[in-house]
Amino acid sequence: MDLMNTELLAFTKDLPLNTESVFKQDPLLAAAIDKLCTSERKLMGAAGAVLLPERKLDFGEVQQLLKGSVKEKAVLKPSYVLMKETNDARKSLIKKVEDILSDINKCAESGDTPKLVIRNQKLWSNCIYDLDRVTLKSFNEAKKTTLCYSSGEDKTRFNIIVFVLTKVHALLSKNLTVTRRELFYQNVMRLRNQANLDVAVRDVCCLLETPPWSLGIVATAKGLIAGPLTMRHRDGNVVDCSAAGGVLIPQDIIGITEFHSTAKFILVVEKDAIFQKLLDEGALVRLGPVIIITGKGYPDVCTRQLLCRLCCELRLRALALVDADPHGYEIFLTYKYGSLAQSHLSSSLACSSLVMLGARHSDVMTLAPVEARLALTELDKRKLRNLVKRPYLDTPVGARIKEELTVMLSSGIKAEIEALAPTAAALCDAYLPAKIIQNDHLG
Repeated sequence: MDLMNTELLAFTKDLPLNTESVFKQDPLLAAAIDKLCTSERKLMGAAGAVLLPERKLDFGEVQQLLKGSVKEKAVLKPSYVLMKETNDARKSLIKKVEDILSDINKCAESGDTPKLVIRNQKLWSNCIYDLDRVTLKSFNEAKKTTLCYSSGEDKTRFNIIVFVLTKVHALLSKNLTVTRRELFYQNVMRLRNQANLDVAVRDVCCLLETPPWSLGIVATAKGLIAGPLTMRHRDGNVVDCSAAGGVLIPQDIIGITEFHSTAKFILVVEKDAIFQKLLDEGALVRLGPVIIITGKGYPDVCTRQLLCRLCCELRLRALALVDADPHGYEIFLTYKYGSLAQSHLSSSLACSSLVMLGARHSDVMTLAPVEARLALTELDKRKLRNLVKRPYLDTPVGARIKEELTVMLSSGIKAEIEALAPTAAALCDAYLPAKIIQNDHLG
């Protein structure tokens, strides 16, 4: 590793910062980008299908897979057939909501205590990891939490779940959508804070075994995307992501019906500041053709959902650029494996093919000036210890990530991306090209 980073240091020094008005991409970089593209297409296979390890599926998971295969073939179906299937799915969800609310009312009328049984999404032991992502166990296999209306501790959570169920019923019946923030302001006194609503939406999704966007509840997007990509929505609207400064990621990702792109890979950037610096420095051309995407820190659902679709449907390799600190690595792991809180949505949110381009801890110890290196705080050390314990790292791929986290903890050193490349030109013309050509990715 030391030899590899010594070579990287030498390479970045030898790579001139391009100041010519007519840009010509380095042949080594162009070849490395082509290799990224072709290797991902080979990985996905001629038909675009990912080969996954064998595993036992319960009935619910088989049903989900069948739904997925139906969706893939949907392009061959007439529009009236698709509309009927959508309406049937919506009617089925309405019936589920009515059954749950009816059971609650019957219990109350008969003098029994209304209860709701949901899967516990605070336990890593309630997840499985053999598909290279965090996946919530089926209802029968998972440890469950019982919410009793008679319990003072559970009553608030119970009431908020009932509130969300009634709103979902209205949204599905009228075929409308609402953002989580809009939903919060419909009953601020009961909900008290946004976090209570988010937990209730998650609980309702688990009860109904469906994602929030199928219930008419969409997240407020905060991420940005830029590059040679157009997205066509079901209403006919087309979003061109090549606009200066990029564009805001749409809220309705499931409503995107078509992607068109000439990009050869995707660069996932942790921070908005780095995203803007790269665009200002002409990274779309210098590193291109590339799509650059950022969740502006810890990624929102829309950003993760869009990245997952782009990698799958366009068959593009995704590389992550994050800070060499515990938060940066956690953000990378969230994009790649999914999160515990959203484990019931991992098939739509986790991008298991994502790899880390930088900033690696070894890069920090080789490239960053001593004065730019920062000491880990006690909070950082606690986060690193928790990250190392995550079960999905107990794999051959995860072992390399775990080793990197352990080395960072032992050294007590962290650094931001800016410490490795103090200027946008150095980042765009030296550090990133060197990392892409070196082809040493983590994950």
